[in-house]
Amino acid sequence: MTVSGTNLYMIRGDTENISVKLNGYDLKAGDKIEFTVRRTVVSDVLLYKEVTEFSDNAAVISISPEDTEGVKPGRYIYDVQLTFDGAVKTIVPPSTFEIGWEVTYG
Repeated sequence: MTVSGTNLYMIRGDTENISVKLNGYDLKAGDKIEFTVRRTVVSDVLLYKEVTEFSDNAAVISISPEDTEGVKPGRYIYDVQLTFDGAVKTIVPPSTFEIGWEVTYG
């Protein structure tokens, strides 16, 4: 995964892991990290991942090949939210998520 600020890039059909580590808050049972990708802020969801298990105060968002194999390469938008103690906080604001072409599987 290539990270530039909060922008992400991956190749369609690859396996990727995005680590989200929080400072100033201890993740615990009952908390939830949500990763959502859309074409635009108001379009249908293309990719959604929810993480409820944490290690070393970090969440690992795992993207499998099946998650992106049907997604047309291009530029999308994503964000990451934390739900905790009945509150919701966007911890990664809307940012670019680019999916590139793969050559091997075309």
